[in-house]
Amino acid sequence: MIEGIARTLLFAPGDRPERFAKACASGADAVILDLEDAVLPHAKDAARRSIAAFLDNCNTPGILVRTNPVSHPGFAADLDIASHKAVSGIVLPKADSAAVSSLNEWPKPLYALIETALGVASVAEVANHPSVVRLLHGTLDLTLDLLLDEGSEGALRMLDVVRVSLVIASRVAGIAAPADGVFANIADHDGMVAAASHAAGCGMAGMMCIHPAQVALVNAAFAPSAGKRIWAEQVLEAAQSKPGAFMFEGRMIDAPVLARARGILENAKRHETASNSVKPADLPKR
Repeated sequence: MIEGIARTLLFAPGDRPERFAKACASGADAVILDLEDAVLPHAKDAARRSIAAFLDNCNTPGILVRTNPVSHPGFAADLDIASHKAVSGIVLPKADSAAVSSLNEWPKPLYALIETALGVASVAEVANHPSVVRLLHGTLDLTLDLLLDEGSEGALRMLDVVRVSLVIASRVAGIAAPADGVFANIADHDGMVAAASHAAGCGMAGMMCIHPAQVALVNAAFAPSAGKRIWAEQVLEAAQSKPGAFMFEGRMIDAPVLARARGILENAKRHETASNSVKPADLPKR
């Protein structure tokens, strides 16, 4: 795990403690210990105990806890677990303006999972909440809430509209760019890469994952290509001898373009640091 904006946020079911350490060793930038959708109602208390026991002996940065929604009867118990010193923040499902406002006194960062029509409608208010550090695109639940035909061209376009909303709201609020929703077909590596690349092209800065095998694929998809890195290096080198705007390979280079070039190299350096610090999880056979 690394500091900065997490490209990969890997879910680990709260009732599967044998997966916690594996998730932390996957190379994901953040691990989300899940108390919501991945855990059946009768198993939630046991999941809380398992997470608490793991946290007592955990010194890994980037641990998040996905609570149940604020309306859930076990939400207060979830917050007790999330208040552990080893937890960096909570992922709040069904986030909207009312939900985040109910946590005005919460001392840790909030990762707001936008997965309802109410959440989309109030995304600007959510992004501007002082505790919210990032928006997450809850594609699966949002598809259900909006009664979309999953996988259809119309549904994909609707989800892109939400991506735009999240990116703009995040930018205006001055928080990190959002992370995209999960890709459910674990065995479809090409589809995973295509989905991550599409999210990156839409301005997202990361993606949630449901299997360690997806981590390396997503990390690579959000890393600048070799061609972009070479272009950025050459542009910045040429700028050293130019006092202002100049032409490079037929294109005008000015301050915004130079800022983009620096951002590409910073992102590439960050990716290389992360890749060298962990051993990627083995990919499952197709």
